[in-house]
Amino acid sequence: MLISIEDLTFGEEGAVSVSGLMIGAIDDLLSNIEKQKINIDFARKVFDRKLPAAHFFQLLHDACWKEGGWPKDLRGSEIAPAAYIGLPVGTEIFDADEAYFVVLDLERAILFAKNKIENEFVALKMDVRDYVKIWEQARAEIVLEKSQSG
Repeated sequence: MLISIEDLTFGEEGAVSVSGLMIGAIDDLLSNIEKQKINIDFARKVFDRKLPAAHFFQLLHDACWKEGGWPKDLRGSEIAPAAYIGLPVGTEIFDADEAYFVVLDLERAILFAKNKIENEFVALKMDVRDYVKIWEQARAEIVLEKSQSG
């Protein structure tokens, strides 16, 4: 499964994952996007600033994978850093990828990722609904394929 968003491609062609795990991981991703909507003020304060994409990517990476929480100056957020992980977690398909999706308001969001081809960090401005649609469509395709195969 490959997911393409502008110049970025996520996933591993030919990688296999249990369809139930993938569906659950997409459901978790969509649930986390909804959770972010209750803490938009935090996201705006932290992420709606003019700093390099690498800064925000590293902040999220460290909070999710190294520190296990926000740095001291950002504590008090109602949302755990893991809610900003922008790809399904726990599936072989996206193991080699890392991206973070930050909801800034009910329509605007930013996807922080590393462009593997150009080896640079990017911050893509996105419509929240478009990103949700991408994952809802992927989920629907998996459900359809699962129903047809067994």
